[in-house]
Amino acid sequence: MIPLMVAFPLLFAFVIVILDTLRAKRTLIKAAFLLGVVLPAWVFLTERGREIVGGWNRAAGIEVGISEINAPFIAGELILFTVVALYSIPYFDFRNKKTPKSLALLLLLHAGLMGAFIAGDFFNFYIYMEIASVSAFALVAFSDEKGSKRAAFKYLILSLLASYLFVFAIGIIYMETGYLNVELVAENALPSRELQAALGIAFASLLLKAGVFPLHGWLPDAHSIAPTPVSAVLSGAVVKAPAYGMILLFSALPPRETFREAVMGLAVASVFFGIAGALLQKDAKRLLAYHTVSQMGYVLLGTASMNFVGAAYYAMAHSLFKGGLFLSVGSLGKKSRKLGEFGYRNAPLMAFSVLMLSLAIGGVSPFIGSYAKGIISSGLGGTWKWAVTAGTVGTLVSFTKLNYHLSKGETGDLAPIEKLSALVLALATLCAGLYLGAEPKLSDASYIFAAVLVFFALKFSGVLEREVRGEAKDVGKDVNVLVAVFVTFMLGVLLIQWP
Repeated sequence: MIPLMVAFPLLFAFVIVILDTLRAKRTLIKAAFLLGVVLPAWVFLTERGREIVGGWNRAAGIEVGISEINAPFIAGELILFTVVALYSIPYFDFRNKKTPKSLALLLLLHAGLMGAFIAGDFFNFYIYMEIASVSAFALVAFSDEKGSKRAAFKYLILSLLASYLFVFAIGIIYMETGYLNVELVAENALPSRELQAALGIAFASLLLKAGVFPLHGWLPDAHSIAPTPVSAVLSGAVVKAPAYGMILLFSALPPRETFREAVMGLAVASVFFGIAGALLQKDAKRLLAYHTVSQMGYVLLGTASMNFVGAAYYAMAHSLFKGGLFLSVGSLGKKSRKLGEFGYRNAPLMAFSVLMLSLAIGGVSPFIGSYAKGIISSGLGGTWKWAVTAGTVGTLVSFTKLNYHLSKGETGDLAPIEKLSALVLALATLCAGLYLGAEPKLSDASYIFAAVLVFFALKFSGVLEREVRGEAKDVGKDVNVLVAVFVTFMLGVLLIQWP
């Protein structure tokens, strides 16, 4: 039954293409799209455990399953995708011939993510991650925003480079162990330089796909230029597939202590680089995109400290609050994304939702972000815990900036689904936190107070008037630079890995 989580969206993506070719009524296309999105949730709610597709033996078969580690990834993706699907129906104009194709691509993206999250072997994880990636490239390119084709091309080239190297690395793993199944690799792997090299290459490749600093160069353009529902899925769900891949990789080939410490340092650097990049943005969607770079640092921190449960719950939390923030900002800023030119002053329900989501991403209790950070912090030493606390304050500073500008502007008429989407995801972050046992903390009040003080200090000093460079005009040169950074980074990883 578990493979049906992939089969349903794949089937209905095909159905949408057939219905579009036959010029069927829009109602049928919409119904097929919604069925493809929600039916995997029925499987998720009724199935647990692991199974081998087709009854093959474990070594040769395709193993899939739902466990404590991947369940939060799946839950976050299903909740986000359901809300995004409802948002997308009125968002996309059916007078545009690209709309049925966009819906079919969203279902392929959905199928790819489901397949990656339930995979128990490296090869099928790779296949489904690529289905999701290729769908994402096309959806970014479908945007009517200026520069969308350049952003999609940059995303495509860098992601494909990472894919080639990742499949090369899993080839080495197969050559050395004789298996691709994650658990069988873990049981049969013997220490060798070849496996250390495979671990380094695969890890660097997944880091590039996840958009973690310093391999984030493609992410701000792609995530900010994409259509609003696509931005929500890219930032909330797509970057989680490579993050889950890192968990599979570290489960099968546990890294040495030196390597883990280096990765933890990289995770903290990503947290603060993303915050700094966000503070220097005047485009609201690019601000949120830089926060994906920052927030993925927390997921990486949990993974590097071998706290896979903490990483999984933070990935789920990020899916909810980042998806909600992109839908909210996209709805409010239909005419302009520049901070100060739109806001929620005349939309109290949207203001309430954005404030809740801002507290959630800031790690304030009792939202789920606080719960997930607590799990990650529980596995860290003193210095690393202080880094998490400082990241909390920094994130709150950035979202104080966002809400400061939104509180001064107004928006046009908002459709009921736009208000409802933001509210549902905001309430989901709260209800999930309460359900999991998060409780209000007095220390959070001091973090918020400190963040407000820091924001106004930066504002009056003029720091926030600066803006980092946006999209590059020469995409070829930009791609060359990013590839050079990636190759240099991968060589550094290999040097750290080898004894």
